[in-house]
Amino acid sequence: FADAAIAQTIAEILDSEHFLLASFFFPRNDPQRGTARLLVATLAYQLAVRLPHVFREKVGLAFENDPLILTRSLEAQFKALLLHSGFLTNNHIVVIIDGLDECDDSKVYTRIVDLSFSLVRSRGIPLKILIAGRSEIEVASSFDLKSLSLLARIDLDKGYQSEEDIRHFLADKFNEIKNQHPLRAYIPESWPTSDALDTLVERSSGSHTSTVVKYITSSRHQPTHRLEIVLGIRPPKAGDSPFADLDALYRHILMGAEDVELVLKIIDFVLFCPRIFYGDISVDFVETFFSLPAGDVQFLMQNLGSLISLGDGITPYEKCPVPCIFILHASLKDYLVDQSRLKNLFLDPPKMHTHYAELCLDHIATGTTFLVPV
Repeated sequence: FADAAIAQTIAEILDSEHFLLASFFFPRNDPQRGTARLLVATLAYQLAVRLPHVFREKVGLAFENDPLILTRSLEAQFKALLLHSGFLTNNHIVVIIDGLDECDDSKVYTRIVDLSFSLVRSRGIPLKILIAGRSEIEVASSFDLKSLSLLARIDLDKGYQSEEDIRHFLADKFNEIKNQHPLRAYIPESWPTSDALDTLVERSSGSHTSTVVKYITSSRHQPTHRLEIVLGIRPPKAGDSPFADLDALYRHILMGAEDVELVLKIIDFVLFCPRIFYGDISVDFVETFFSLPAGDVQFLMQNLGSLISLGDGITPYEKCPVPCIFILHASLKDYLVDQSRLKNLFLDPPKMHTHYAELCLDHIATGTTFLVPV
């Protein structure tokens, strides 16, 4: 599941190499493109512009046969405008559907994936389809039963994107700024320092990195000053938020949780208390500590797959790997400790530590045993 900036870069590379390309991006909260209503029409138009007349003629015939085709179901549109408009060609055709998780109707996810696979299986149009999005439960489960012979899955949240990749990306962007920014005459040749770059890499994830670059490259501001704001060296001016886009994304993801307050308490616990365990924090431990029924953590985190991972880990009190909770992005910690960014979702650290202490006392009073090394 690719970050939007990565999908855009892939599209640009394919276009420069003369691949036949069609793309659709689901932007969040866009009444026009945030739905699947225009998906098929957009792809069919882009392909009709680039492909031979035979494809255009078949698309035109589909509209002649049914002038109201765009009011039909997604399946009917796919069949009439794409599946039955095929032809034989040796050209390389790639369709990119980006931000699938941003579609305003989660019930459409599976339908789009199913229809995409029907296109790939069809001999009518030889193509490859890249579907990019956050690994929310509905999106991820849409692929689970698909044939592995037709599917290649790349999960960028599980180690695929290395720190060196991020470092190279940032270095390239900073070089572009120094060469192209309107205020480049005021940028020192040694900017940014290696320490500043190290800090950015340490904090970065895909969305965080693209947000930082977008903020620093603003043509109306000094890049050196904006980097200092990102690093916390210089305070931002009133109304200036360097992480506004990232904060909106994090908030959107968190608000999709069944019980956002409890989820934040669990994330806070995992982020700020693991040092006493000298290992990973298991799902079982968290459920016991918060007095939750077995399975509740998986249920609570099922829509947070782009922030939280439940996978095998090593705890100090288990001989074999057990399901543990992992935070996928270092930038999430910065977000959660900043009240100005988290706003009404902010959990006050002293109050949370008091709450954890009270839970410990409750467990001691009831005789609950925790295997914690001291």
